[in-house]
Amino acid sequence: MSVRVKKGSVFVYRIFDIAEEINIPKAEACLKDIRGRDSFKVPKFIDRGIVVKSPPVAFGLGEVEIKLEGGTYTAQVLGKVRDYGVLSLIYQIPIKEGTEWQTLIELAADLEEGSEVDVIAQAQANEVAGRIALSLKQRTAWNSFEDYIIYFIEEFEDGVTARNLSSQADVSALLLAEDDTKIATSTRNSILENLYQYGEDDLAYVEWNSALVVEPKGGREVPDILEFALTHLLEMRYYDDLLDQRLGSLYDDIERSKGRMVRGKFSQIYQEASSRYIEFSEFTERVENSLKVVGDFYLATVYRAANRRFRLSDWQHNITRKMNLLAQVSSLLQGELNMRRSHWLEIIIILLIAVEVVPVIYKMIF
Repeated sequence: MSVRVKKGSVFVYRIFDIAEEINIPKAEACLKDIRGRDSFKVPKFIDRGIVVKSPPVAFGLGEVEIKLEGGTYTAQVLGKVRDYGVLSLIYQIPIKEGTEWQTLIELAADLEEGSEVDVIAQAQANEVAGRIALSLKQRTAWNSFEDYIIYFIEEFEDGVTARNLSSQADVSALLLAEDDTKIATSTRNSILENLYQYGEDDLAYVEWNSALVVEPKGGREVPDILEFALTHLLEMRYYDDLLDQRLGSLYDDIERSKGRMVRGKFSQIYQEASSRYIEFSEFTERVENSLKVVGDFYLATVYRAANRRFRLSDWQHNITRKMNLLAQVSSLLQGELNMRRSHWLEIIIILLIAVEVVPVIYKMIF
């Protein structure tokens, strides 16, 4: 039996870190002031099932054409900015009614291999960052981004439902974007184990690079929660890379300052290390607390599953290790500073004593 999609979409995500922080009210004001009749629409967006202190702002970016090996597709573009410096671009490609499962797998392979979306997304990310520049605090120049694909199905043809989908269609081939490789049984089984359901007619398969979501009612809660987790993954990667850079430059500065009695240089290094440690601590605390703000049990389950598949705990452990190393280096630098201050204080005291004693001795001798 050939599985055909009656209604659905493919959500292609490109997520960027564009700033250290984004002032959401200012960003919303910037978008409202410059939006065109058809290009920018700025609804108030609140992640369903998630309680956040500063909700993100979503806006439409119209349509773009994506040229892939299998053809040209028209995608609706949704943008979303979050207060911790993240911009999400979501390209929604509608699935034509009657599309066969194999055709969907071929589209998945094209999306995985093609760089067309990357080029379009990078250009649009730069455009959006420029338009909301007044709301950005310390705009970043990090070229990496996070990519993900969600196959969002609302209805199948010929009576196929979430209940019998895995027996009728090769779910693993879709999620791995393998259109010409026969997947091993062990690999297929490991993917099918990542199944999450709330009702009998819906499901979510979550993989590290893509997900399949079946939602007859069309609710976007699961894609929203997966995107929420992806933004955390991106920030983890960003801070991990930034920590590598900071530690590297810190070691270089210390090496160059060896043997020099230059208090100002060590003080600058110490202040930089301390400020970064505080910044990283605040970020990891925000990520750790994110599990507590997911109110819906099913969404919380999907969110935790996404965290496992994205290996957020590994990233966090790596960042924490480097943060502790940064703290130790900062402590050593502070000790070095204190020791140098003590040395200078001793020298000053000796000089002051000399100023008082030398004239007396001089008078006694002469």
